[in-house]
Amino acid sequence: MREYYKDFSKYAKGQPPEKKVAWITSFTPVEILEALDISYYYPGSYAAVLAAGGREQELISSSESRFLSMDCCSYSCCYNGCLDVGEGPRGVPPRPDVLIATKNQCNTLPGWWNLLAQRYRVPLIVLDYPGEAVGRESALEYVTKQHKAFIAEMEKLSGNRLDITTLVKLMENSRRSVEAWESMISYLPEKDMKPTSLFDGINFLITARCKTETAEMYGLMAEAMKEKKEADTQKIPTFWLGYPLWYHGERYLRELLPDFCIAGANYITWWNLDYSGNDLFESLFSAYNYTFLNLSQHSRDKRLSDLIKASGASCTITLRNKSCKCDYVSARNVDLPQAELEIDMIDRDYLDTEKARSRIGLLKETICIE
Repeated sequence: MREYYKDFSKYAKGQPPEKKVAWITSFTPVEILEALDISYYYPGSYAAVLAAGGREQELISSSESRFLSMDCCSYSCCYNGCLDVGEGPRGVPPRPDVLIATKNQCNTLPGWWNLLAQRYRVPLIVLDYPGEAVGRESALEYVTKQHKAFIAEMEKLSGNRLDITTLVKLMENSRRSVEAWESMISYLPEKDMKPTSLFDGINFLITARCKTETAEMYGLMAEAMKEKKEADTQKIPTFWLGYPLWYHGERYLRELLPDFCIAGANYITWWNLDYSGNDLFESLFSAYNYTFLNLSQHSRDKRLSDLIKASGASCTITLRNKSCKCDYVSARNVDLPQAELEIDMIDRDYLDTEKARSRIGLLKETICIE
């Protein structure tokens, strides 16, 4: 992470980065950028850092005073506020040479990236992934054409030629990182552990999944999990359905859940991308066309059901996230008692603590009666 943020402080002092810079959304095929030696940064991830550093309210307010309503995605409000005031916990990111947005996550991102394109007057590339709405063969052809055009554009930007062998190796690194992460999170239902380490730990799968060190680190963390105590069977196993609360020290409402233990969470599975395929481009397609939020409602229901069943959860804490309505829609067919909390992953002022306490209390009563 020191490497990832090194240019932030340099840029804040006026030093230009050594490489071309892309600002990207979370499900961009970063292996291509890495293979072409292009630096890439995630505005969404940095917004989470801003909130964890306790800066989100002033930055959201700054953004609103200029042009963004606080009802917009809090990631965008917080990040744009950082750009407005020109400072943050790690400095500010290097100015982008290109902006890359993908349509495999949520529908607010291309709009947010359009605002950034207007601010910096740099090219904006939007990669369109049809998901399950289109048959696999047609979708594969459609996405592969985009990936090839994307590679050609990034070669022009960087001045480098793509080495296929390097790209294949980077994709294998990503696959190994996902595999190691899956091994690590499998211990959550079994061990006496807070989900905090997983909510924070997934950051490496997002920002550095194609680095060899990521799989190695997750492998070591999984080994460490074996030494933890077994889960407390006296507590109610609960599935956390929604984002972490980045402004909260524990990333979840630990103080309101003394009788519950978090046995699973859907957020920590979102970047478990599937790099299967018969060739390089089919592997890229499989990974980035079938992200969780790009699946049909039926497939999302099935995946969530499987995750909850594997966790052994008796109930869910379900977040009606102000910023991310599409995530809440994914939870609509969960067949378990739920405490639905109106909340936001960054804007702490949106949380009504007493209302949340009351709903969690009702959930506990329901579980005890059953």
